[in-house]
Amino acid sequence: MKWLWMPVAASLAVLPAGCEQPQLRGAVPSREQAQQLRETLAQSTDTPDQTMSGSAEQRTGWATLRGTIKVTGSVAPPVALQISKDVEVCGPGGSPVFSQQVLVDATSGGLANVALYAQGLSGDNVHPDAAGGKTDEVIFDQKKCIFLSHVALMQATQKLKILNSDPVAHNTKIDTKRAKSINESIPPGGSAFYVPGKSEKEPAPVSCSIHPWMKAYLLPLDNSYASVTDTQGTFEIANLPAGVDVVLQAWHEKTGKKLGDISVDGQASWKRGKLEFTGNNRLADGETRELTLVVPAAALQ
Repeated sequence: MKWLWMPVAASLAVLPAGCEQPQLRGAVPSREQAQQLRETLAQSTDTPDQTMSGSAEQRTGWATLRGTIKVTGSVAPPVALQISKDVEVCGPGGSPVFSQQVLVDATSGGLANVALYAQGLSGDNVHPDAAGGKTDEVIFDQKKCIFLSHVALMQATQKLKILNSDPVAHNTKIDTKRAKSINESIPPGGSAFYVPGKSEKEPAPVSCSIHPWMKAYLLPLDNSYASVTDTQGTFEIANLPAGVDVVLQAWHEKTGKKLGDISVDGQASWKRGKLEFTGNNRLADGETRELTLVVPAAALQ
């Protein structure tokens, strides 16, 4: 709704002395001002309030996006972590434990643990299968002093069941910026529950103060439009809205949201870690679009 403010000058008429009281007169709007006011009120009544509700575009259907993120060039091999406590459980027989920060498949070149999630989708542009408000449990386990899910996804309303499958105690600490934080000790074979309550703009770090080399990430969201690349670098996000603008944010532990210099199908450049499906590049109803995204190894150094 547009508001028109009419400046009104007030004048005070001073009458001759006597019993009569002064009267306050308001200036009368001009004919042009009155007509402008009538037109403004008519416009605000006849048309929806686009300022308040936003000019939502009409969705034409649903589409699926899938693809692979690959690395070109050589990356450094995973670093062996220093196991300093509970060695018999965390590194039995002296077996090395490697960092999961940058994991590239030797055969396919696929990059694991890249989170991709849609931004700004709500209302009719969210498919029922992806809608928020889910309350079912999401399992988050740790074994041999390693978080089994290095990058985990969930809705902000879901319940995270944190398991400890080790015979030693762990301390699970989730450092969020908007959602509820947690710092809880979990006994051997025990568990704890956690509900974020709010979404995050990027994955929150998860750590264990007892075993400082343990590290993972958790991303609570308002809907289920998200995916994490597997060991082959593949991802899939189903039931995205077709016919409207869709923007995906990419995140990786090494780069955060600044994962750049990515070629998409050998052509477009992925700027600031965002992949945009806008204008003529929007998804079509019933479409399954497959992409190959290539990351230079230098971006992960």
